[in-house]
Amino acid sequence: MSARLYATALAVAAIQFIVVVQIAQWLYPNYNVWTNYISDLGNRSLAGPLISTLFNASAAALGVLVMASSYGVGRLTTRRAASTVLLGLSGLGALGVGLFPEGSPYGLHTVSALTAFLFGGLAVAALGVYTAVPKALRWLGVAFGAISLASLAAYIALGEPPIVERLVVYPILIYAALYGIYVAAKWG
Repeated sequence: MSARLYATALAVAAIQFIVVVQIAQWLYPNYNVWTNYISDLGNRSLAGPLISTLFNASAAALGVLVMASSYGVGRLTTRRAASTVLLGLSGLGALGVGLFPEGSPYGLHTVSALTAFLFGGLAVAALGVYTAVPKALRWLGVAFGAISLASLAAYIALGEPPIVERLVVYPILIYAALYGIYVAAKWG
C-alpha cells in the first residue's frame, strides 16, 4: 500500500472523531466543555443511546484507522519501529475507549484513555522528529506532543479537570490530521 493511503487513513481517523465529538456535544443537553469530560459523550446513562453509540463508534473507528495506518506511517520515519509502536498503541487505546465506555468495570475505560493519551502524545512528537516533513510541521509535532504530554501530567495531578482533557486530546488529533493531509498530498 502507498504512503498516501496510510496517511489518508490517519487524517480521516482524526477528522471524523473531531467532527463527531462536536456533533455529540451539540446534541447532548447542557453539555459544557468546562464541566463534562469528552468520555461523558460515550456514557449511555449520561448521554443517552444515540449520542453514546455515535461517540463510541467514532472512537472505535479512530482506533482501528490509527492502528491500520501505524505500519505505513511508521515506515515513513527514520525510527520505524518506535513510530509504528507508538502510533499503534495510541490507536489501541482509542479503540478501547470506544469498546469500554466511561463507567466500564475494572477501569478498562481509564486504562484505554490513558493509553491513547500517553502514546498519542509520544507518537505526535515522534512523527515530528523522525519524518522528513517541512521544518514547521516537524516543530509543530514536537510542540503539540509536548503540550499534550504536559497537559496529561496536569490532568492527572490536578484531579482531572475536564477542560484540561481537551489540551491532551486536541493537539494529538489536530497534528494527526495535518500530518496525514500533508503526507497524502506530497508523498505517493
